[in-house]
Amino acid sequence: MKYRLFKSIITLVVFGCITTSYAQKFDKKFKENFKTNKDVEVEINASNTEINVSTWNKNEVQVEAFVEIEGVTKEEAEKYFKKWNFEALGNAKKVQIKASGSNIFNLKNDFVFLNNMDFDIKIPEIDFSNIDAIVIPEMDFNFDFDFDEMFSELEDIDKMVEKNGNYKFHWKDDENDIEINNKKEWEAFKKTKKYKELKEKMKLKKEMAVVKLKEAKDKIRKAIEKSKKEAKIDKEKIRAQLAKAKKKMEKMKIEFEAGKNDFTINGKKVKIKKRLEIKVPKSATFDLNTRHCKVKLPNTVAYGNVQYGTFNANNLQGGNLNINYAPVSINDLNACTLFLNNVTDATIASVTNTTLRNNYSDVRIVKINEKVSLFDKFGTLVVESFKENFGEFLLSLRNSNAVLTFGNTPAKYVYDVNRVKLDNKRTSENKNTNNVVKVNGSYSSIVIK
Repeated sequence: MKYRLFKSIITLVVFGCITTSYAQKFDKKFKENFKTNKDVEVEINASNTEINVSTWNKNEVQVEAFVEIEGVTKEEAEKYFKKWNFEALGNAKKVQIKASGSNIFNLKNDFVFLNNMDFDIKIPEIDFSNIDAIVIPEMDFNFDFDFDEMFSELEDIDKMVEKNGNYKFHWKDDENDIEINNKKEWEAFKKTKKYKELKEKMKLKKEMAVVKLKEAKDKIRKAIEKSKKEAKIDKEKIRAQLAKAKKKMEKMKIEFEAGKNDFTINGKKVKIKKRLEIKVPKSATFDLNTRHCKVKLPNTVAYGNVQYGTFNANNLQGGNLNINYAPVSINDLNACTLFLNNVTDATIASVTNTTLRNNYSDVRIVKINEKVSLFDKFGTLVVESFKENFGEFLLSLRNSNAVLTFGNTPAKYVYDVNRVKLDNKRTSENKNTNNVVKVNGSYSSIVIK
């Protein structure tokens, strides 16, 4: 198949040139159009980018990419623009859009060693007082993070710089501003005293970070062992504390690994904003692979993975989507399979003919319509209403809390539960209705209103 590479339309604007009291801003724009089928597949692979998608009455995909940088010189901005990995390729059936970070600030490629990299990681304060002896249920809680692997790139400069044969390196702090662009320069730098200083500094940073995380892990482990030796039982509390500890540990990983658009380099604040504005036919579908992006979709079908950032969609009318560590807002979920992992704030207005799986997430559903299955693990689930004839509703809970509000909607209930605190506030069930709620659960609490 034939592809047409994007043509860039570049606009470079400098703000604040008259006075030095304002930071300079520079921006650049790319634009590309593709004639497509009405059901074209749009593949988006992006990081640290705001992504806005809208539909129009054309069999055409229009891609506009914007990048704005503030707090650097004109020469530095132009260098960033040249290295920004934006690409648009397409034909009638498929359009591929790539928008990843420029290597000039990318930690895994052209490494920038900043003078404010202190890795001040706070150990979570977890209250294990008065937690009594208990046979703890099997839990998906991994104490064995590979801390050395998490921070390996902080010490192994050689592996990082020589990766893929790029030999790109940039070290800048109060005393140094060293830039390497090829293998010859890198080999020469390795023979200098500065190389040894940097190697030692990064080794110390790694050791500090690893110690902090290991202290947190040991504290949790010791507290659990202590709790097993006590005399009384408080099952609900220990499960809640363990879930909280899991989230704390995961959050520490996120805070270290998450990409950011704001940097402080040698005391100067640098801001980078990247945005994609995409227009597609109304029957287009999406294949997403985004990291640290603000994603906004119209009425569409979506597949793929969304990690970090935020996710907002009007109507998802099919697909299979995994969302991790990103607040979620969806107006209508229909004929979908959706997995939410560590999503602390998810709101879905309407759910129909859908399978929804949640792990360590807080989910609010305004209305359940029909043919819905929910699986929740170590999370909180709130359903505010049900359609009058919702049919069969399947609910599976593991170490979770659920609140279901039926109002005047009649229903019958079937329970298969183990160690579940059940509070059914409905005085009676209507045996003449075709609405059936099937609950399977363990170590959970359910309130039915």
